[in-house]
Amino acid sequence: MNTLDVISTSEVAPAERLAMWGDMLWQRFGSLQSAAYGDAQFQGRLACGKLADLDLFRIDASRHMVIRTPSEVRQDHRGCLKVVAQLRGSACFEQAGRRLLLRPGEWSVYDTSASYVVTNPASVTHLVMLLPRERVHDLGIPVDRFTVRRFSGRRGAGRLAYDQMLASFDAASAVDAGAAADSLARLIGIAMLERAGVETDCALAASARDRVLAYVHANLHDPAMTLDRVATAIGCSKRNLHKLFRDHGETLGAHIWQMRLARIRADLAAPGLRKRSITEIAFSWGFNSSTHFSRSFRERYGVSPRGYRALAAAS
Repeated sequence: MNTLDVISTSEVAPAERLAMWGDMLWQRFGSLQSAAYGDAQFQGRLACGKLADLDLFRIDASRHMVIRTPSEVRQDHRGCLKVVAQLRGSACFEQAGRRLLLRPGEWSVYDTSASYVVTNPASVTHLVMLLPRERVHDLGIPVDRFTVRRFSGRRGAGRLAYDQMLASFDAASAVDAGAAADSLARLIGIAMLERAGVETDCALAASARDRVLAYVHANLHDPAMTLDRVATAIGCSKRNLHKLFRDHGETLGAHIWQMRLARIRADLAAPGLRKRSITEIAFSWGFNSSTHFSRSFRERYGVSPRGYRALAAAS
């Protein structure tokens, strides 16, 4: 992706911020109205990027609402789908008689070729993607069935799409923009197919990976949890376990140890656990060698467990 273009209302006087915000949204998203509940302290920040034919935005703003009326629809003929991933706060979407409250970790789609209202009753952060309609139509998906519907960003193909949207905002990554855009659009379509009850290889793999992770996270305390035990519990072979995680940048074994280290780090920083020894905490999260633990912790966080605990206590 190209470097993000960032625009903020902090660049102007408070009395001019709402007007500037409205102009920013009009220019970037097409004809629509904006309001801020009369909030004189309104603040808004818009980061804009391009990924091939996809327009990507990150919005951080105080409470506000946007309205796209039938008249404004007629002034703008782009007819894109707008995909919104909620990161902070909640947003209410209304279109075609449907109403949806979106919370962090969820995403949804609405149609810019029809009127809509988006209400943000408190400060929000969300990612927005303008997706050319033909990207989804090419998959034979009836888009109207999936607008203003809730998609989970925590499981199945919906999680893959949500994670890919977040990853697309890493402007420093050297990626093939065309391939990245194809992948993101494809995952949006696959999530829709999954929602329609159509089984795809990608959706089935995501569901299986979620089951594996759920089992792993529930058994992190158990030092006897091995890949063989995970495979038996999930009902698959070790070969398939490795295949599920092959395209995610780390092995399942590495993921298990990283999760254990993250839990230990949190416990070392917890004031209520300062009387517990470092070794006791490490062993409670599945380690059975203090030497292995100390070396792994230092490699992961660049500081010894004792040093990290001291820094956490001091801060």
